[in-house]
Amino acid sequence: MDAPAPNIGATTELARAGFWRRLLSLIIDLVIVMLPFQILAAALFATTDGRIQMESGFFSVCQNGRTIPQGLEPPPPHDSNFMRVCRVSLFGATTGAVLTVGRVTKEGTTTTTVSQGYMLDINGKPIKGTSIDGLVQLGLLAYLVGMIWKTGRTWGARAVGIRVVDRSDPQRRGVPLLKAVLRYIAMFLGAAPGLLLLAFQHATKGPTADELFTPSFFQVSMVALLVGTVWMVVLIVQIARKTDPVYDRLAGTAVLKG
Repeated sequence: MDAPAPNIGATTELARAGFWRRLLSLIIDLVIVMLPFQILAAALFATTDGRIQMESGFFSVCQNGRTIPQGLEPPPPHDSNFMRVCRVSLFGATTGAVLTVGRVTKEGTTTTTVSQGYMLDINGKPIKGTSIDGLVQLGLLAYLVGMIWKTGRTWGARAVGIRVVDRSDPQRRGVPLLKAVLRYIAMFLGAAPGLLLLAFQHATKGPTADELFTPSFFQVSMVALLVGTVWMVVLIVQIARKTDPVYDRLAGTAVLKG
């Protein structure tokens, strides 16, 4: 006898997790993943004189400066009129330091900011260092995909009592790897126009902020920002109504209570 076909609507009547549970789960997962990286970054910053650092983190203090350093590479935007130094730390230990130099202009009700960022060493001098932020992002993605694939729950999801299931087989422990990967790719579809625009600018323009952030860039970026905003609002509304958001529908998954 042939096995019965999977029931795609098997989860239709099961209670979906709401917005606040999902948000709290994400916050917990961010702490779980980022905390070890920040501890590592604090050690690396201290032992390499700031040449290896992490520019994202839980605590950041920024101060405005007055005198823009000379000889910055790449050069800052022409007619720069502000300078800001931000230091990221963990319990007082510096994990990253960034100098931002830029130009703010106002035309009517429109304010445009063009800026260039520079890493700072342990003494506050501009350097060509290495950031581990890319590794942090890859680590977060690997953690989310791996936990959903193997157990259907991250540690954050377990803490708030929610789980991700395969809609065609909700009793299965975990989600097929392809669906887990597709779920997180689909989650960020709204950001695709902005990411493609930035990639195009970096591939076709020079390395300076003046070359990257042209008037045409700002015009197109407004469209990309609108697309991303609409996408985010749609997802929030769907989750608040406890219906499957677009990315779960595309991946064939659902987030349930319990």
